Amino acid sequence: MSHQYLLEFCWGLAKSNCPFLWIIRPDLVDGKSVVLPPEFLEEISSRGMLASWCPQEQVLYHPSIGGFLTHSGWNSTIESISSGVPMICWPFFAYQLTNCWSCCNK
Repeated sequence: MSHQYLLEFCWGLAKSNCPFLWIIRPDLVDGKSVVLPPEFLEEISSRGMLASWCPQEQVLYHPSIGGFLTHSGWNSTIESISSGVPMICWPFFAYQLTNCWSCCNK
């Protein structure tokens, strides 16, 4: 993900005014460390939760989860389907595109 995509995504979350859990890998931005703007962190402090890892399957089965933004990897796709959580697919490469297409068109 480019730094620009990261900024657009984080401000989209902030402006949504919805509570969220964002699991963000430290190397998500083109292999570099993720640096989020301090203004973003302040804006979301009362409704957003950030972490670098989580037990994804347990999170998906939690009743408060209303949606899942996924890269459409095989495990993520299967876990989301089995937990009944709607997906927003954001594939990056290879088979993720096929998984995304299948989830959206089948």
